[in-house]
Amino acid sequence: MSESKYQPNERVWDQYIEEPFRSRVSDQYNPPQITEDSALVVIDLYNLVYEGGDRPVSELIDEYPAACGEHAYRAIEPTNKLINQFRDRGLPVFFSTKDFERSRQTGNATHRPRNKPKPEDYEIYPAIDFQPTDVLIKKLRASVFFETSLQEHLQRLVISDLFVAGESTSGCVRASVVDAFSFGYRVCVVEDCVFDQNKVSHAVSLYDLQHKYGQVSGLSVIEKD
Repeated sequence: MSESKYQPNERVWDQYIEEPFRSRVSDQYNPPQITEDSALVVIDLYNLVYEGGDRPVSELIDEYPAACGEHAYRAIEPTNKLINQFRDRGLPVFFSTKDFERSRQTGNATHRPRNKPKPEDYEIYPAIDFQPTDVLIKKLRASVFFETSLQEHLQRLVISDLFVAGESTSGCVRASVVDAFSFGYRVCVVEDCVFDQNKVSHAVSLYDLQHKYGQVSGLSVIEKD
């Protein structure tokens, strides 16, 4: 990641975080840079997240408790742009989804309510640019590192910088970033490409990730590097 300073004018968490904490975390920002040692991890962009269509979550959640509605659909275009940046550079792209078969015996990654699952619920959503050449990591728990092969792949490729997209910001994204930091990676969460059902959880989780575990950056900043 680049060490030059850049200060975004407004952050999504500003309305929820009081001073002096808001100003302190802004001083920790260093704009990221995609290098030959970078990889992209796209977390849990499967069909279940998009059920019910491009509508407010409040209109969907009773019928589709796992849906992220308009937040999920808004992130499709920037996520595909981010994926293409990595493809154009010949850099690795990893996707994750739920290990459906194993979860039937061992339980789910979170306690949140859900409808009775089907295998097709956990296929990557067709509008997301997932290719057969990408590595698909099947996971049981929130973190994409927990009891998966991701760390082995990254070590073999000598990756030092991870860029993260997907959902949910307060759940699997956050857990994965914490583990990535614990493994020693420099981590960038691409703000336009992550989302959550709850906008408060989304914003405060991004604040915590910026404050403690990595960088939170907009796609436009990464595109300029």
